[in-house]
Amino acid sequence: MTEPFTLPQTAAQPSQLYLNGSKLSLVTGWFDFDAPNYDPLPVRKFDGRWTLTDGHTRAFVAHLSGAEELRVVRDTDDIPVSKYERCVSWCRDEGITDISDLAGRVVTGDTFETRWVDRCRSPDS
Repeated sequence: MTEPFTLPQTAAQPSQLYLNGSKLSLVTGWFDFDAPNYDPLPVRKFDGRWTLTDGHTRAFVAHLSGAEELRVVRDTDDIPVSKYERCVSWCRDEGITDISDLAGRVVTGDTFETRWVDRCRSPDS
């Protein structure tokens, strides 16, 4: 297992375009805004930049708390790199380059499924 480390929030490229509002509500319910403490968020390096591969909601809530850094750990999942590269490309095309850019992109669970999950699953995307 790799050791956790910290990154400035602006150094972590998101790999999704939206946040699920229902999940955001759940996370804000347990998140300690006075003393943020959460499991490290998985990251991988793409094109020389650290990229969040999961934990976007926790990262966003950490941003809302005023945290300047994110607790992260190297992602060791075996998900194909090409999947993340495609998602990062979509994010960059829409100006999503750090976690704060997801403000205004919180949607309902159903909308998240249709706008994001279905898009990711589509072979034509």
